[in-house]
Amino acid sequence: MIKWMDETWFLKSYTRILNHLISLNLTPLQQETMSNTKLIHSSHVLTNDNSLMENSVKDMTYLPVGVYYEALCPDSRNFILQHLVPSFNKAPNSFSIEFVPYGKAKTHENSDGSITFACQHGPVECHANKIHSCATQHVKDQSVLVKYISCMIDNNYEPEMIGMLCAKKHNVNWNKIYACSEGKEGELLLKLNGEATDKLWPQVSFIPTILINHEQPRQASVLKDFWGVVCSYFPPDSKPAAC
Repeated sequence: MIKWMDETWFLKSYTRILNHLISLNLTPLQQETMSNTKLIHSSHVLTNDNSLMENSVKDMTYLPVGVYYEALCPDSRNFILQHLVPSFNKAPNSFSIEFVPYGKAKTHENSDGSITFACQHGPVECHANKIHSCATQHVKDQSVLVKYISCMIDNNYEPEMIGMLCAKKHNVNWNKIYACSEGKEGELLLKLNGEATDKLWPQVSFIPTILINHEQPRQASVLKDFWGVVCSYFPPDSKPAAC
């Protein structure tokens, strides 16, 4: 069975996050939003002793899938459009997908309190990664989020324009996402994505990196036959009908 983080670790992490948020002079509502985001990302930790978890969903209602990617990465684009979306469409009620846009970027915390990023595919990708990060925070319906992320990554070289067009297409509140991407919220969300990515074990060597049930299965197999690997995680009596 999955080993979850112990209570002491959880409380220490939560306290550290709140202290950091207070230092940013965010409003109480913003602090709550950001701390909730961080707690979600904390689930990336496998176990306290870094051991792998069982390759079985057992009694879980949804199979957790983590997608660690970059907005302008061709391999990320291919995985999301050719593997993730078709698999999700086969069994939308069987997945809990977490998008983590960051990849091999670097985070720089400046003396004035601002945060800047250096991304593998340049400043445009950093901008796109922020928009994707804000989408994961503000689009609550998973089905809509999958459609929105896949719409943007299909052609993400003008992030604002495509973000706005995809938002209109899928009835997403673009104003909220845009405001997030241009402010402290977007900076912090992308920073947290970086921390989550850096905590992965084994460490990221290829983008995208995919977690299934909070572990990293053999990535070559996942990127070649995601649906087949996903089906192997379900016990025979609870496999999606499409498996």
